[in-house]
Amino acid sequence: MKKLGILLGILALSVQLYAEKINVFVAASARHAVTEIKDEFLKNRKNDEIELNFGASGKAYQQLKNGFPYDMFFSADAKYAAQIEQDGNAGSAPAIYAMGVVALYALDEKLLEGGVESLVNEKFKHISIASPKVAPYGVAAVEILQSYGIFEKVEKRIVMGDNISQAVHFVDSGAAEIGLVAYSLLRQGDGAKGKYITIDPSKYSPMAQSFVITKKAKDSDLAKAFAEYVVSDRARAIFEKYGFNAPAKK
Repeated sequence: MKKLGILLGILALSVQLYAEKINVFVAASARHAVTEIKDEFLKNRKNDEIELNFGASGKAYQQLKNGFPYDMFFSADAKYAAQIEQDGNAGSAPAIYAMGVVALYALDEKLLEGGVESLVNEKFKHISIASPKVAPYGVAAVEILQSYGIFEKVEKRIVMGDNISQAVHFVDSGAAEIGLVAYSLLRQGDGAKGKYITIDPSKYSPMAQSFVITKKAKDSDLAKAFAEYVVSDRARAIFEKYGFNAPAKK
């Protein structure tokens, strides 16, 4: 029995030694999708751990640049992943995991009548978007308003969330009547409290949401395996379930 106990102890120790943990930043727009993908991936890797951190891509990029130990970085656009590579801080080439979609969102369906152009109406006291300084969906929202030629007319009524999740919350809480937000946060997960319509994609730059393994994790087997899973057909189906469009296959 004593020998058996020793053997079991050695086996348990060996499992712990081979288990890995990685720390992953995920843009708030991909929160629901990447959480489900992570859970599916780990079903066959019971001893490994993936810690997800959600927020605005721009803020997380600055954190990484200042030394925060992210092992993987999932941006809401292509810019930040490319910048990480240019900084010499990537352990892999950037890869597109999903194409983002923007939606006009309101609790009252009647407020969606007339689409984006109707936002010039003074009945909209507050229009919610994510901050374009740190959130790619905020950049897209500004592009949309500019495409319709109404940005300057509504600029003073815009309220900005620190990330796209907060922009959705502003509408849900009544702090804003309407918002330009990520479609992916309305389709599944917590579920939308209100109604929405998707925006013509020609009105904003393509949101090629991309990720990289960071230099810190360039030798991590877990990071490499998760990266492969994220671009698999199974993961693609999950992204599409949450309202993302699939990137073009190479």
